[in-house]
Formats: sequence, structure tokens, C-alpha cells
Amino acid sequence: MSHQPTSMSPWSGAQIAAHPHPPAQRSEWQTLLDAGRTGAMVGTAGAVAMNLQRMEQGGITWQAALRGTAQAGLYAGIATAAATAVGRMAGHNPILTTVASLTTGAAVMYALTTRRKERGDA
Repeated sequence: MSHQPTSMSPWSGAQIAAHPHPPAQRSEWQTLLDAGRTGAMVGTAGAVAMNLQRMEQGGITWQAALRGTAQAGLYAGIATAAATAVGRMAGHNPILTTVASLTTGAAVMYALTTRRKERGDA
């Protein structure tokens, strides 16, 4: 029995069906959409936890909790996508990337929530 090396590419055979495009070919838009989706999930999870506590304490109705949770998830998704875009433009310096991303995310969340309060949605 001889062992002959085979030259299989990681993108050959069955993996082609599962991954039609190698990860290196992902578009910038797809990266930002994925970041926004992740931010929305995390923001929604945090808002659910906070709003459940507020509901238990009698501070808000379930309708207000549902609306606030959906809005927080949306805002978190937008802020995360914006922070990701700016962070990716900041280059390969990890400190600059982190500062740029955090600053952008905070600024977007501030702008969205300030606008919400001005309209009286608090």
C-alpha cells in the first residue's frame, strides 16, 4: 500500500457547492451588511434584556418594549455598519482602527437617539 500525496485545493470537490466564492472574494457591501446584522442582533438582545426588566417593574407596556427593542436593534445595526466602514478605512493600525470605530459607533448612536428624543419618542 503506497501513500501518494494528492493535490486537492481547498476550493475543489464538495466544498465548491458549499462555498461558491472563496472568502477573499467577499464584497465590501457584504462585509458591511454582515457587520450591521451582527450589530442588530447584539443590540436587540441587549434591548430585550433591558425592556423585560422595565416591563417587570411596570415602567413600560409590552407594545412600548417591542417598539423600543426593534428600534434599538435597528440603531445598533446602523451604528455597527458605520463603525465597521470607518474602521476598515483607518488602515492596519489597531489603535487607530479601534478609536475610529468606537468614535463612529458612538456618534451614530448619539445622533439617532438624540433625533428620537427630539421627536418625543423617548
